[in-house]
Amino acid sequence: MTLEIRPTDALETIRSLCLESGLEDGPFGNILAAFGCFDDDRMAGCAVLEQKGDRFAIEWVAVDRDFRGNGWGSRLVSRVEVEARSRGAKELWALARAPGFFQKLGYRAVGDEEAAISTGACSKCKQYLRTCHPSVVVKGL
Repeated sequence: MTLEIRPTDALETIRSLCLESGLEDGPFGNILAAFGCFDDDRMAGCAVLEQKGDRFAIEWVAVDRDFRGNGWGSRLVSRVEVEARSRGAKELWALARAPGFFQKLGYRAVGDEEAAISTGACSKCKQYLRTCHPSVVVKGL
């Protein structure tokens, strides 16, 4: 099995993969680039770069259960970081369901007073503080 990461515009496939992975549904907005990790034509992972005002954020990060544990999530995040850097980003933000994953990749958790994005809408989610303990993380690029 040979997987490859490449740009994609298959947003509904990204949405489906993320929902299957336990992420909450939400809007796609201000997308600059989307990447998929593909096993032939099957999307096995995804990550999206969005711009929110003057901030760059990584969103919709998921890897299919069959492909987890092989570094594909890290590779997808790295690919989004490269894209963000090429667009002039000095830092990359994420609202992380799994902040530990991002912290292993050099991101740091920030408090509400420093956060460029908010966890405010999270409190309305049925997963909030049950299966999801979100945190805002940031990494200097």
